[in-house]
Amino acid sequence: MFEKLLVADDLKIPPLSLVRCIPKKKLGGKEMIICHAINPPENFQIDQAYLDGIKNRLEDRADEVRARGFNCRVEIIRGAPGRAVLELAEQHNVNMIIIGSHHRGGVRGALIGSVSYGILHEATRPTFLVRFNPEKKGVTEEPSPDSCNSHILFPSDFSETAEGAFLLLERIATVTHARVTLFHVHDKARIDPYLRHMLPEFDREDKNRMQLLKEHLEANGSGPVSIQVSYGIPAQRILNMANSGEFSLIVMGTQGRGYIPEIFLGSTANAVARHADLPILFVPHKRPGLGW
Repeated sequence: MFEKLLVADDLKIPPLSLVRCIPKKKLGGKEMIICHAINPPENFQIDQAYLDGIKNRLEDRADEVRARGFNCRVEIIRGAPGRAVLELAEQHNVNMIIIGSHHRGGVRGALIGSVSYGILHEATRPTFLVRFNPEKKGVTEEPSPDSCNSHILFPSDFSETAEGAFLLLERIATVTHARVTLFHVHDKARIDPYLRHMLPEFDREDKNRMQLLKEHLEANGSGPVSIQVSYGIPAQRILNMANSGEFSLIVMGTQGRGYIPEIFLGSTANAVARHADLPILFVPHKRPGLGW
């Protein structure tokens, strides 16, 4: 599934925390590249001892990951960090990018830093946003991949991008036997006021569609699957669910029904990235020729 992974490492988050949600034997991970970006001024000569120091730190961190069974190598890349990471992802045709969030409120009070935020806005490949909060209870030196896949929240608006995200959800849930909640929000902005009288019909139709997805997941080996349908502003409803303490992971598409090719991160995914206190696998609209 995720045969080749790219980990963007800023040397601040423990390396095992970055890969803690990847159960190697179940989801692939045959090759992992751990990269660190440096962005010196143009024509600036970097001291070789400095580069060697960074390389040694990366190798030490990679050794921790190798001890978990991953085959990984390290790369130092130059340029604006977000852009350099995305270019490396294209160069190596990776199946997934893994980025970290320090939980420090970097972008206007959001739970994500500016570099990770920028990567999400331009990524054309599945991108795993890993939250790291050292003050949060339960953070240990021995993170368990199974804990990340214990209960997955899957918000869907039945768009083409959501369908692609469902395919990845299916593969994750069936190999990890994860419990799943399928969640759909009737968008108030699309319904009020002229279609409000049709809400019961919309509700029946969407529950029937979700029932088919539920039966498909359970028939293929997932854990128990539940269905929830709500009404309101999608971003707010999803965040209420995400921050309820009930879930361990979110899998969602980066854009909904208003898909615009030039915009990679829609408004709902944007809000979830900024404010959901969970690891999130964002799945973009798949483009021809990409290896995932």
